[in-house]
Amino acid sequence: MSKQRLVDTNLIVRYLVQDHDKHARAAGKLFDACDQGDVVVVVLPVVLAECVFVLESFYRHSRSDIASALGRLISSPGVEIGEVTVQLDALKRYKETKAHFVDCLIAASAVAKDLPVATFDQDFRKFADVRVETE
Repeated sequence: MSKQRLVDTNLIVRYLVQDHDKHARAAGKLFDACDQGDVVVVVLPVVLAECVFVLESFYRHSRSDIASALGRLISSPGVEIGEVTVQLDALKRYKETKAHFVDCLIAASAVAKDLPVATFDQDFRKFADVRVETE
């Protein structure tokens, strides 16, 4: 059985943006071990959301680049994340719209669970497959 490591946002960001040599190398070694099956990297959904926020707001990466990079990362065989199909759907919605990632995650979860979203936010009505009910 492989070792598991719960990772935080800064490790993933350093791995993706490569803006701190020492941290990027250490993160790269962890993800290399993950690719080799020696370690399972566990990413909490809240960490994924924070990565989106940091990459967009601080690093000014495009939605497309963020969604692609994080989608590849969480699709890796050595990475575990809860409800990976919902997370991938949320990243796809984020890439294709102007909605905030958390709203995309709510929309993806609502569709996956076949639940309506109770909200006053009109942006949810832009998702054709999301039911909005406030009553």
